[in-house]
Amino acid sequence: MNAFDTREKVTLADVALQAGVSVMTVSRVVNDRPGVGASTRERVRGAISALGYRPNIVARGLKAHRSCTIGLLVPDVTNPYFPEIVRGAEDVAIAHGFTLLLTNVIEDVEREAAALEAFEDRRVDGVIACSPRLSAERLDVLLARHHAAVIVNRRSAPDVAGSVRIDHEQGMRQLIRHLVATGCRRLGVIAGPSHSYAGRERMLGLDRETREHGLDLPDRHVVAEAPTVEGGERATRTLLTRNPSLDALVCFNDLVAAGALLTLAEAGIAVPTDIAVVGYDDIPFARMFTPPLTTIRASTYALGQHAMTMLLERMEGRGRGVDIVLQPELVVRASTRACTDAA
Repeated sequence: MNAFDTREKVTLADVALQAGVSVMTVSRVVNDRPGVGASTRERVRGAISALGYRPNIVARGLKAHRSCTIGLLVPDVTNPYFPEIVRGAEDVAIAHGFTLLLTNVIEDVEREAAALEAFEDRRVDGVIACSPRLSAERLDVLLARHHAAVIVNRRSAPDVAGSVRIDHEQGMRQLIRHLVATGCRRLGVIAGPSHSYAGRERMLGLDRETREHGLDLPDRHVVAEAPTVEGGERATRTLLTRNPSLDALVCFNDLVAAGALLTLAEAGIAVPTDIAVVGYDDIPFARMFTPPLTTIRASTYALGQHAMTMLLERMEGRGRGVDIVLQPELVVRASTRACTDAA
């Protein structure tokens, strides 16, 4: 058995004995409170370092009626879209003395519900639900049990949770306008999960923009698939079988677009000469695809920052009724053609 196994936890009293001061003096130094001379403060800090004392965060949190933790759930941690959201949220949380409890729910609504209940059991101080897939009714019930909550990429009733999201309708409209400007008229669409709020917003933008340009989008031109590379491969094969004359593929996200590009390359179909491909999210690898992917960008790091800042405000009883909507940006790369004069 090593020393770590047998060593008892160092207490304030141990530090006080080592430094030759009272427990109250040690407490003042640990909590950075006034009333302790400079030389005494240095002596106490030396004892803390020598003994390896660490404050009992749990006990401190109980006194303050806080756990000093934030629960954050994401639908799929393997999707490159989400890590930057987590990083943005975590950077703000750490700066304010909080620790993140991250849960990956793998696109499963039951795991999502269980995660929110687990956060409640652990008495986290607040919750951020990133792109939640639960129905609004069920989600609201679970979030209402928490002291404070924020949703990323979805709207919510302000008394239940704050909302930080991207204007996905406008993002999709930018993509369709670009495709039309390059001469594309026969679009195929790889839609995301039916329970994705962002997906529904994007489909709304697609429907409105195609109508404005007089484009026909029959049901056989739309396939819903998992928001993964494999989902993109399956959907592309289906769409090409149904509609071999398509001149553009509009993909739910960049992972789906990656699957589409792989399938088209295997079939010997040139991008963008034979068919254009667009994605959504501008994940870090999008510019490395073959060819580099035209897509929609919005800062996911900023999403995380805004979400955590909003949550901290709501934890203090402020900022309720305030939503944040980030505007997306079209990023044109080689997976689409140059704009035509005719468009």
